[in-house]
Amino acid sequence: MKKIFLTSLCVLAMPVLADDAADSLKSRLHALQSFQANFSQQVVDGQGQHVQEATGKLQLQQPNQLRWELFAPHETLLIADGQAVWHVDPFVEQAIVMDQQTTVADNPLILLAQPDSQHWQDFAVTAEGASFQIRSHNQDSQIDTLTLKFDGKTLVSLSLLDRQQQTSTLDFSDIQQNASLPAELFRFALPDGYELDDQRQVQTGSLPKP
Repeated sequence: MKKIFLTSLCVLAMPVLADDAADSLKSRLHALQSFQANFSQQVVDGQGQHVQEATGKLQLQQPNQLRWELFAPHETLLIADGQAVWHVDPFVEQAIVMDQQTTVADNPLILLAQPDSQHWQDFAVTAEGASFQIRSHNQDSQIDTLTLKFDGKTLVSLSLLDRQQQTSTLDFSDIQQNASLPAELFRFALPDGYELDDQRQVQTGSLPKP
């Protein structure tokens, strides 16, 4: 009977702990009104084999704005402007645009600029020290887990584990938090000659992940 009682207490405590982790993370994100940093990216497959190295810059500004840029030779740009998400591939001169609120399930990175979003209920948040894991409840999402690591109140790295068990880890440098960022960073104008794949009316596919 004692063992059953203790087990029941553990089960009942689990959602509380999960809620505490989510509240703690949201509190950190609320304090992060803006963020800007360079990053080095390492990508490994499920067997731990090195796949790719890259460099880039991540910028976000609340509410709901994010810019993720990968530098040459793997040049890619993702902009969330608060209404739409633009994924730009300069190599093929193409841009994909989707409604922002319908892409969060596939790209939880956007939640960094949306601590009050109702979409947090679509994810389970756990914590270990200053490391937070955000896992999608949707088994069809491209990203399985987003992990954020803090040093004090500073976001120092993040990693993305996809459904193919490939992990992308971004380590930040030259970090600036709560600095003023130009509004034009989070706007996108389609360059001449680029093909536009506009999926804002009918969602038929998933947004390519960074």
